[in-house]
Amino acid sequence: MAYFNHAFYKSFVVSEVNEAAGTATSALSAGHLGLVDGNSWSTIATANGTLSNNALLYLVQGSYHTADSIGNNPGHGGYSESIKSKGINPKFISSLWKADCIDAVKATASLELGSKCAPCGQTQFARVDVKGSPALRFLNHNAYALGDSANICCADGQEYLDPVLVIAEIGKMLLADPIVAPFIQEATGGGIVATVGGSATTYTIEQALDGTYTPSTDPVGDQVVAKLSIEGAYVDTKFGNCSFDTRDFYGKEPVQIQLSFIDDTGNPCNDCGVALKTPGSMQQTSGETVLRKVLLTESYMQSPFNQGNVDSSRIREIEGSDKVLAAVDRDALYKAYYIQHSIPRYNNPSGVFDNDQYVYEIFVKCSDSDLITEMDALMTRVEALANGVGNPVKIEAVD
Repeated sequence: MAYFNHAFYKSFVVSEVNEAAGTATSALSAGHLGLVDGNSWSTIATANGTLSNNALLYLVQGSYHTADSIGNNPGHGGYSESIKSKGINPKFISSLWKADCIDAVKATASLELGSKCAPCGQTQFARVDVKGSPALRFLNHNAYALGDSANICCADGQEYLDPVLVIAEIGKMLLADPIVAPFIQEATGGGIVATVGGSATTYTIEQALDGTYTPSTDPVGDQVVAKLSIEGAYVDTKFGNCSFDTRDFYGKEPVQIQLSFIDDTGNPCNDCGVALKTPGSMQQTSGETVLRKVLLTESYMQSPFNQGNVDSSRIREIEGSDKVLAAVDRDALYKAYYIQHSIPRYNNPSGVFDNDQYVYEIFVKCSDSDLITEMDALMTRVEALANGVGNPVKIEAVD
């Protein structure tokens, strides 16, 4: 007999936690989650609740389906029946953990040019590289663009160009390139930092070139240093709930960018100037991910999500799937909580001692601090129930 060593997952997206004791499962409102005693089928308090003798613990949530429009058999519960976990014996809880809210971080890159790095009569060149999943999906290859300072002239007798003008002209040209423009933008708050005599001021690229910044005719004597900063800025096409399809692509990987100085032959040039970059990082547990997990759970409960047909949006309204769609904010970041337990098979005719494993993942919005506090209390109560029967499980925090 094959041994299935993975856990079965069930997902909940929660709008509120029922913290009080004595609430019947039928009284839980849509999206409200409670800890339920399997003997009384009513909630226990998340602050100090206990289970009755030999009772199993259940996670129970009020259904987002408010009407049994399909099947119409309330006698058997129907779609509006509360959503329940398997019976959880606190002795067999194997893991408790939660994932912190981690938002996406944009990739950034910068070029710094010193006062003696732009002699008059010499053109400065720079290159921006755009890499990663967004570029590969959009262009089928990584991309790059070149920028230069050829449009700047020296005044009579001037030995060096002001590096602020040089770096701003390069930045303007890079951001205007039609291939890489959808992927980059100047840094938020201004892409140019001009340091004159040790004093730094931030400008936009436009301000550096339109006269807002007063260029120096003696950048060496004035100790002028210029820094250009850009950041990743790609945004995928996204459809609304009416036309939502679980097969739609959604990107979590931020675009990666790199700036570098090059010479007039296109080779890397490190003689003057400094190039730096900071890779971007992905957000964790986005609303897009949560919605797909919840819809998978709905399918397991024989409430499939209709899609791909001309009238799918109308069928979803009839079947109540639109209520599930509305319950998840696809633009939000969610905090995830996990409870893993097993149900041992003491009498197994195959002779193999199997433990069916189940994981319940519970999602709450990162922006809802009160709900996070309520969920922390619920998890602490589950931990206490397990510890109370000699099961030393602890809540772990993971990235």
